[in-house]
Amino acid sequence: MTTSSLTEAVFSLPEDDRRGGVALARSFARRTVLTCGFRGNHDDVVLVVNELTTNAVCHGEGCPVVRIVGGRDRVLVEVVDDDTTRPRLRSNGWGLQLVATLGESWGVTERAGQKVVWCELTA
Repeated sequence: MTTSSLTEAVFSLPEDDRRGGVALARSFARRTVLTCGFRGNHDDVVLVVNELTTNAVCHGEGCPVVRIVGGRDRVLVEVVDDDTTRPRLRSNGWGLQLVATLGESWGVTERAGQKVVWCELTA
């Protein structure tokens, strides 16, 4: 990501209410894209955060963490969880299909033994 001024923010879902934490993650995403001055569609960022966080809660392990790094032209969304099983696009699933459609690019990587599902959105 090559933007001159970037904002980075991190949000951990509450351990005692992971499903309720998805709503908190959406609010976090809204605040973060406003703070970083992203000129793209904020609703797209919120939707990507919703889908990736919901997947982490329903199919992952541990306490998911949302990381957003962004600027005026690009936003990188990462959702980290403790399950190393890689998600994949499925013909009967909508979540990752939506992420792939809304994002400029997306993927899965491993960092410090944790799965990181990421999506980059552009203005």
